[in-house]
Amino acid sequence: MAVGQRAEQGPRVCILGGGFGGLYTALRLDSLLWPHGSKPQVTLIDRSERFVFKPLLYELLNGGATEDEVAPPFSQLLAPYSINFIQGSVSAVELEGAENSGDNAGGRVVLANGSAVEYDWLVLALGSDSVFFGIEGVRELCLPFNTYSDAMRADRQLRLLEQRPGPSNVIVVGGGYCGIELATTVAERMGGRGRLQLVTGGGDILEGSPLGQREAARRTLQDQGVDIITNAFVTRVEASEQPATAAEASSSDSGRRVVHLKLPGEQSQVLEADMVLWTAGSGPVSKEGVGEGGLKLPFPANDRGAVRTDATLRVVDHPRVFALGDVSSCDASGEASTSAPSLAPTAQVAFQQADYVAWNLWASINGRPLLPFKYQHLGEMMSLGRARGAVTLPLPLAPPLRQALDGGLLGSLLSVAGIKVGSNDDGQGVTLEGPLAGAMRRAAYLYRQPTAEQRLAVGASWLQQAAAEGATLAQRALSGRPPWNR
Repeated sequence: MAVGQRAEQGPRVCILGGGFGGLYTALRLDSLLWPHGSKPQVTLIDRSERFVFKPLLYELLNGGATEDEVAPPFSQLLAPYSINFIQGSVSAVELEGAENSGDNAGGRVVLANGSAVEYDWLVLALGSDSVFFGIEGVRELCLPFNTYSDAMRADRQLRLLEQRPGPSNVIVVGGGYCGIELATTVAERMGGRGRLQLVTGGGDILEGSPLGQREAARRTLQDQGVDIITNAFVTRVEASEQPATAAEASSSDSGRRVVHLKLPGEQSQVLEADMVLWTAGSGPVSKEGVGEGGLKLPFPANDRGAVRTDATLRVVDHPRVFALGDVSSCDASGEASTSAPSLAPTAQVAFQQADYVAWNLWASINGRPLLPFKYQHLGEMMSLGRARGAVTLPLPLAPPLRQALDGGLLGSLLSVAGIKVGSNDDGQGVTLEGPLAGAMRRAAYLYRQPTAEQRLAVGASWLQQAAAEGATLAQRALSGRPPWNR
């Protein structure tokens, strides 16, 4: 499938991966002003037919957004643009010349179906896949939550559980942002009809995250009755001997699971669940491989499998190849990392890197200086259910202001409104919590939609949804019922 074929010739730019890094790089390239004859022919390759706005995947489970709002087809997004799209899995990248170091050197991308795409410039934005660490039974019996198809599988399984007469048990493995957001979403959907347990190998949830985020998540999980099991490592997952219902027997995702945990002091624990959701690890696609034969990239990588780049996001020793997002090892200072990168694999990082990669491609093609990537941390956002969230902004606070707010009337009023000042471990920052944070998160993601057309469509839908929810809240208030279901 191809969209927006171009007639004129220009440098051939091939982008592998249509996530935030790849798609936004393609769109930026199309929007830049190019000297006559230098505008590239951009080809975007992705194994899925849909772009996935990953921070909104949870909305597919709680009805907060529709399929086309969270995962619009590439054909729809790219129709107004001169960008070619090919759906397919990459099986290999072949270089023209042993080192691909010449000014005119390019190469070709080989797809799993045997076809090939030649390029003059290459962008690696393959993203991440779930990692199962070779733990017995995890890949076969747990549901990952990383892609659109993962979310659809989880939704189908939840629907099956909801049709059962008795309560259900669900386990979420992983105490990072994905695990917390997924646990709160599923717990809200279960509405107390069953038990949800969150298992994390750390001593606390959201380790390394701002204190305000950890506290907001802990309060929400406690209010929802979620059991948190810390310092616990999954050693094995197996199918229970308990038979599944007739409806569940038709689904390979169904049936009771037995989860074996290793606890501190050589202790162990065994849990049983109707559904196990896995968010305990992810890694660069180049590490795990894609396609039946896997993917081996001919580029230098760190021990995580992330491709090493210089400060301009250009791959080391390959001046016509750029890498960004989860597959790139560039750290916060813009320097290549030989081990674990200091930048988290987040959409925020990919957004910013896409601007730099697009500009540096323009500069490379037109013989201009390249810009070193500089990351600007804009804060942390987290969903805590359909209408609630937590947003931490890295705002500096002068000591007199922080002292005046600590224990003061204004500080108490802000806290009641869901605004906590000095909520980071260093006493800095501001955390918004509750419906206000949920609305702010949605506004930020609306702004970050990839195209103007998609922003209009999503914005109109969310306004209609907000109006309907507002009317429901008003009716509940008039009838004397609490505005929010607990």
